[in-house]
Amino acid sequence: MCVILLAVKTLILLAASATLALGSAHTETEKAVRAAHDAFNDAVRKGDGPTMAKYLADELAYAHSNAKMETKAEAVAALTKAKSHFELLPGSVVNVYGNTAVWHGKMTAHNMQNGKAVDVHLHMVQVWVKKGGNWVMVNRHTVRLPQ
Repeated sequence: MCVILLAVKTLILLAASATLALGSAHTETEKAVRAAHDAFNDAVRKGDGPTMAKYLADELAYAHSNAKMETKAEAVAALTKAKSHFELLPGSVVNVYGNTAVWHGKMTAHNMQNGKAVDVHLHMVQVWVKKGGNWVMVNRHTVRLPQ
């Protein structure tokens, strides 16, 4: 009986340790994705095309809230020119699935249109994939939120 109880306690401790380790790894992965996202957004604010390109996959599909689709080259060119500022709102979530992360949340895009500052409130989904040790965005889609 004591041997069985000891074996059960050992299994419980091993399971708890594995769960903590997975949770910790997930947190580290989520932090890495968020860091890549922040670096990309910083490059957008600065109009730094080469840095933006580093965080975008070659096969990027970049969809705007007006249904305009852009390739990586088109997105970098447009974002370099616009120097938008994307402000994430509280509550965004990053779900990690191995080497893929899906980020969804709300944000405000601070843009300039015809010389005037325009704020666009959006819901966004981004898909990030780990390639060659780096997290890159492979897909982005936004929808305008009702005003």
